[in-house]
Amino acid sequence: MRVCVTGGTGFLGGALVRRLLAERVPVRVLARPSVRADELESRGVEVVRGELGDPAAVARAVRGIELVYHVAAKVDSAGKAAEFFETNVRGTEGVLAACLDAGVRRVVYESSIAVYGLVRNGEHIDENTPYDEFPKLRDFYSQSKLAADQLAVSFARKTGLPLVIMRPGIIYGPGKALPLGLLSFNLGKSNFVFGSPDLHFPLNYAENLIDAMELAANLDGDQLREFNIVDDEDLTLLRYHSTKSNVDQSRTRFFPGWPVLAAAPLVDTVMRVLPLGGTRLSKHQLERSLQDRFYDTRRIRQELRWAPKVPLEESIRRSIGTHDHA
Repeated sequence: MRVCVTGGTGFLGGALVRRLLAERVPVRVLARPSVRADELESRGVEVVRGELGDPAAVARAVRGIELVYHVAAKVDSAGKAAEFFETNVRGTEGVLAACLDAGVRRVVYESSIAVYGLVRNGEHIDENTPYDEFPKLRDFYSQSKLAADQLAVSFARKTGLPLVIMRPGIIYGPGKALPLGLLSFNLGKSNFVFGSPDLHFPLNYAENLIDAMELAANLDGDQLREFNIVDDEDLTLLRYHSTKSNVDQSRTRFFPGWPVLAAAPLVDTVMRVLPLGGTRLSKHQLERSLQDRFYDTRRIRQELRWAPKVPLEESIRRSIGTHDHA
């Protein structure tokens, strides 16, 4: 099977390409000219140099391909709204349209649980949960991923393109700093986290997520499929940081979230004035970050028979390069 990966020079896309190469799968990537693209080419990857906004380059990338993993996205917080929407929305539309024209057998699209808004206390978030009703109160990344997800769903329903939408949480692994919390920072070995330690923490170790992506690629049928995915539905901030501390000897202090909420209007006004791109600290955004959110992943576990192979402590060790050799 010939496979194309968009975003193959990025964090998750790069890990996916390495997996495919290890499995001896012929891989093509769409990538802007860069040292990383050159390195992939030197390892036997076919590189189509171009951007998501270039229809000709996208068409070349998917021509003759059976499976496309659309992973490319603008994820960093800095930037104008137009930049996020150009890459994440119009770029996704261009990839889907090119895949339809080329007769691609299946597309696996990497979306995000960021598409969901506030929920009622105790309500589980599953694939039937509505999109956030107030996207304009979110950062540009979340706004654009929500719009792209809506577009992808609509496109698949209208055209019949075989599409699987994956909605992971916070993705981490080797080459990326370990997450701390949605409202957090660190100073040396000390972590400072705002919010209750009992809040659920939706994490995805990259290799576990790639396992699920490969299972999704081999689904039967052409209908649209949507999957929320986190490694451990029941993982809390407290258990995560306790496990992390056992590995890296860091210390974590938890602080209540209400002072942050109280300061939200003033802080958001200041951040709108300062040149901080799409960063937002609106009350809506903060309430969502401080809400206890349980992501129900029964669908992907039952339909794909997926379960994370790498447990939490080992994934943390691999991420920071610390392994037991006993």
